[in-house]
Amino acid sequence: MVRLIDIANELNLNVSVVSRALNPAPDKNAVIKAETRELIRTTAAKMGYRPNRQAAFLKKGGDATLLCYLPGSADRLVADLMFGISEAAAREGFPLTFFNGNNTEDFSKFLEQATRNAHSGLLTYPPGKMDDTAREAFDKYLEQGGKVLVLNAVSNAIKNKFNIVHPNLVRLDVDDAYGAALAAKHLFDQDCKVVRYAENYQLRSESFANCASSHNMDCAPLDWDELPELVKKHSPVGIFATRDADGFNILNKLTAMNIKVGSEVHLVSFDDHNQCVFSIPSLSSVHQPTREEGRRAVEKLINMIFGKKEVDETIKPYLMVRESSGGNRPEPGIRASETIIY
Repeated sequence: MVRLIDIANELNLNVSVVSRALNPAPDKNAVIKAETRELIRTTAAKMGYRPNRQAAFLKKGGDATLLCYLPGSADRLVADLMFGISEAAAREGFPLTFFNGNNTEDFSKFLEQATRNAHSGLLTYPPGKMDDTAREAFDKYLEQGGKVLVLNAVSNAIKNKFNIVHPNLVRLDVDDAYGAALAAKHLFDQDCKVVRYAENYQLRSESFANCASSHNMDCAPLDWDELPELVKKHSPVGIFATRDADGFNILNKLTAMNIKVGSEVHLVSFDDHNQCVFSIPSLSSVHQPTREEGRRAVEKLINMIFGKKEVDETIKPYLMVRESSGGNRPEPGIRASETIIY
């Protein structure tokens, strides 16, 4: 286990200097040159130093544990989010406790646990709607000084339902509008003059339609009755599915109609679940970088816990181009072989 004195000896510095450089909330009078601080932090990371946050918090009568509420679903998005959260928390020495749920009752139980168990902050992926009991508990938690990082309230179309504004609450989202615009631009580059979109996520649909219109593409909601004639007249026709589940359904239906996906129709989806690589043809999809999101969420929450100012932030997704929109089939297990568009 690497200690502060080990880092100090490596750099021929005083232990107190190393301690101040690695302290996220140092004394304002403890001035250290920026280059020295960076050297100490880089060296500490290379040596595998892990701060004992729990001991530091316990000395002050607190607890370093972060409580995390995530959807109770087993998919790539949630798994990557957990990986990112775990990686960043381990690097910073903060213990984690995960809770999973899908509705306001589950969220209420999570908040009840939060009031009973010592911890330093909440990472929460809120349900689409909170009942009065959950809302009151959440408001009380914030008013008592609790720090909260909210994940994906905007990108999951629940911003208006989760309309809490408080100085102790910060939001982190994947930029859905940017991702949908990437899909529209890609279809334009594939010479699709006519595009259609599924209508499940309003923000994604609207952003796709706005971008398509700005490129003078004929854009409207997907109508299966008109599609065969559109393909005959305007091939390739572009189709945007606002989530992978719809993308797979559209892919299956197009195959049953003997419409060639990747030539007569170019299909792009959103979320980039693991199944996109293995479908036939492989499905182009906007990749939500939830692992990066998880790491960033922990960084922001820790800054808040130590009294630093944080603001709402979005993370840009990127587009994985595969066979369904004119790309190549990726080699199994080698995502880097795919074309990535930012």
